[in-house]
Amino acid sequence: MSTNTRSRKRGRWIDITFIVAIVLLSSLMAFLLLLPTSAKQEEKMVNASPPNESKEEINESDSAYEGIRIITETSNDEFTPYAIQYPQSDVPSFNEIVKAYTQKIKTLYLEETNYINETNKHVKGELNISFEVFQHPTGYYSFVFHSNMFTGGANGVSETKIIRLNNQSGHMLTIEDLLNNNEKSLASLSSKVKDTITSDKQLNSYVLPEQLEEKTAPKWENFSNFALKKDSIVFYYNDYEITVGAAGAPSISIPLSDINSILAEEYRLPIITVDQEPSKDVPTKEDSIVSDDSEDTVPETEGKVVALTFDDGPNPETTGKILDTLKKYNAKATFFMLGSRVSFYPEIINEMKEAGHELGNHTWNHPDLTKASAQKIALEINNTSNAIEKASGSKPTVFRPPYGAVNKTVRAQTSLPVVLWDVDTQDWKYRDANHLLTHVKEHVKDGSIVLMHDIHPSTADGLDAVLAFLQEEGYSFVTVTELKGGSF
Repeated sequence: MSTNTRSRKRGRWIDITFIVAIVLLSSLMAFLLLLPTSAKQEEKMVNASPPNESKEEINESDSAYEGIRIITETSNDEFTPYAIQYPQSDVPSFNEIVKAYTQKIKTLYLEETNYINETNKHVKGELNISFEVFQHPTGYYSFVFHSNMFTGGANGVSETKIIRLNNQSGHMLTIEDLLNNNEKSLASLSSKVKDTITSDKQLNSYVLPEQLEEKTAPKWENFSNFALKKDSIVFYYNDYEITVGAAGAPSISIPLSDINSILAEEYRLPIITVDQEPSKDVPTKEDSIVSDDSEDTVPETEGKVVALTFDDGPNPETTGKILDTLKKYNAKATFFMLGSRVSFYPEIINEMKEAGHELGNHTWNHPDLTKASAQKIALEINNTSNAIEKASGSKPTVFRPPYGAVNKTVRAQTSLPVVLWDVDTQDWKYRDANHLLTHVKEHVKDGSIVLMHDIHPSTADGLDAVLAFLQEEGYSFVTVTELKGGSF
């Protein structure tokens, strides 16, 4: 073999070896460069804060209505908060229907908000389901469910559904039962409902003619969403069923006396002759007027003062314990109550009033009012004020918007002073009696308004230590109006 040939072979091996060395060196450098990044990523994963946990709480309590219990489900998850309230009875079939209805809405809400947040991490949803109860002399309860769901976009979705139950017999009343399954009576009711809607000038200005014709046609399903009250029947319509969106979800009330002749016999009103005198048990217009000649006075307090406030109640178990603790320390507080709960616990409202606590309005079912129309805002506030006055004989004196969400539109819908806070104990988040005291110690000062919630057992359990600490620090406990000297 020639020298030139051996030289060429050695040259090729040198080239191959050089290339392999370069590749290995490059791989090693890449590995060394990536190693710190991986370590940092691992460190980041180890030290990262745990994802926001949804703290769901489910409570059961009795109501003012015999045989009816209230289930409350709440979650303060950052992006999918909800407050759901529904009744349970002695009738299993009713309970199953109610629970299936509320859980269906809850599932839809969670699925939609979770789907949206997969692409947009900054959208906060909101779900509120509440109910009110109307009782008829025949023993039927009409449970009126109001659901409001917001999952992003310009507007939320609201719905009203009614289920009627006789808790003794277990029967769920239908419109066919009420009219004795009579087609002629159905035609008369259809005409009456349509005339009532068209004769309301304000409502009629929002009516969609085609939808009105369709929804008031003499078909049983058109009149299934009704509540039977003592002296009237109320039909509920959802958004856009018969009106444009600006009108909201209308309800049509018709006196039972106007349709007495078409009702089944057991639901007809007794015929009162002209010679009969009204029962003395029936309140007159004059009787319903609450007389209160006393003027609000602001007590003179020496030293430091603090206003304790409680939201979202009342709750029979926790609110009662809080009232007992306040009494122990001769402390006055302000309770911002939800209208959807007030009607169930009038005795608690009266206990608050008699103890000298301040009654506050916190809307009917806790929506973010800055996302609502002016009409919706007014209904939330006014219905709650009416419920508080009916339960206690006194009107609320202050108003707190849910979440502290307030703007000019919200303020324009009420004459009540709007009250926020400067110390948020975050008791809804931690649910820890010890943390309640720690937070108060760190943040309270002279003139503070402290935010708590009287629906959480941890708050009821931790309040005694909070009051003991504040009292030792020389604080006096006053209502919000007393703190502000009546001037907001």
